[in-house]
Amino acid sequence: MQAQILVGRPSEATLPPSVVDGIYRFRHRVFRQRLGWEVTSVRGRERDDYDDLDPVYIACHKHRETVIGTFRLLPTTGPYMLRDVFPELLRGESVPCASDVWELSRFAVEPSDASERVQASCTETTLSLMRACYRYGASNGIREYVMATSVAVERMLRGMGLELTRFGDGSAVRIGRVLSVACRLRIDEALGRALGALPATDAAAAPAGRAVA
Repeated sequence: MQAQILVGRPSEATLPPSVVDGIYRFRHRVFRQRLGWEVTSVRGRERDDYDDLDPVYIACHKHRETVIGTFRLLPTTGPYMLRDVFPELLRGESVPCASDVWELSRFAVEPSDASERVQASCTETTLSLMRACYRYGASNGIREYVMATSVAVERMLRGMGLELTRFGDGSAVRIGRVLSVACRLRIDEALGRALGALPATDAAAAPAGRAVA
């Protein structure tokens, strides 16, 4: 079965409960088992308080509930991780709070080599997820995404041609064992072209809950 990208909220019938459960199971495998992060996992599922806010999930799945890549989107007008958990990554800059600025978090992709102990690597799955991220933002009036991420993931995304801007003085901060930064990612034509999501004059925006790849 060819992998598909789904976009939607747990409250929407178009995002199957099996896929939502698969997202939590996949995050447990990546964050708890592979990376050894101190995250809350119950019965093999990693969830936090932000998952109770009916966020938008973008997930790559195959074989029904088998998820191989995912991330979460939340508006910055409510609770979100960069503001509440990692404010030190703002490096003195004010906290984003706008209806057209959303946070991208819990980003994880199955690596091409299963033995790799990484959060994500540059694979076709990663590219498909980021294309869906661009299309969702472009079709929902989102001006930019913000994210707290590792320097390694930042480097990978830059290698894909994405123009990320660090907050404040741009210094990285070690959180636990992970050298981390906060970045902005503008939703514009340059991003669409970098991701191959704008082959002509515009992208075919994918409505939430529809398979887009």
